[in-house]
Amino acid sequence: MARCELRSAPLALAALLAFASCSTTEAPPGGGEATLVVTADLSGTAVATVVAQVTGPDIPTALVFNIPIADRVASGPIDVPAGSGRILTIQAFDAGGVETHSGTATINVQPGANPTVAIVLAPLVGTVPINATLGSFTVTVLPLQVTLSIGATAPLTASIKDWNGNPPSGTVTVSWATHDPGVASVDQSGLVKGTGAGTTTISATYQGATGVATASVGP
Repeated sequence: MARCELRSAPLALAALLAFASCSTTEAPPGGGEATLVVTADLSGTAVATVVAQVTGPDIPTALVFNIPIADRVASGPIDVPAGSGRILTIQAFDAGGVETHSGTATINVQPGANPTVAIVLAPLVGTVPINATLGSFTVTVLPLQVTLSIGATAPLTASIKDWNGNPPSGTVTVSWATHDPGVASVDQSGLVKGTGAGTTTISATYQGATGVATASVGP
């Protein structure tokens, strides 16, 4: 913590100016903080540890976070001082501590909610990249997989949570989309309909964060 002493202050104005000078040096960089969620799909990789690092022109010491991994998905919160020019670096390591993937993005962070940013971690070992996101919310589509026949329908729901596991306040509008309308269509309530034999992905997006489910359609 910065310390400021006034050895002599014969004038009240001098004291006030000195106090203001000390207060300014302790102001937080960027004027606040945001808690964001890092999420990375580790499917098809041998990743055992994911590390996120944040640096910036007004961040004297790099902020380092270990992101928890469960069911081949790394997901966890990081606290970032608000401001511009924040450099986020995400690294992945295997069980032996060998770095396998790395990716970097430069972002602007505001206090409170922030839009989702996509980051691709390039493979340093092997050929499978890792798709990661950073934002205020995560989206999970349930069920993760549906199987139906041509003409049949099945409902999907989107679960949206912030870094603390709470749903967003106010009106929530989710955008639904199908990757292959020749296999399955989806309306904006999440109702999937089989249109042709095959397998496709159904996506639900909220403020840039996306969750997916697989739809398999039989003849």
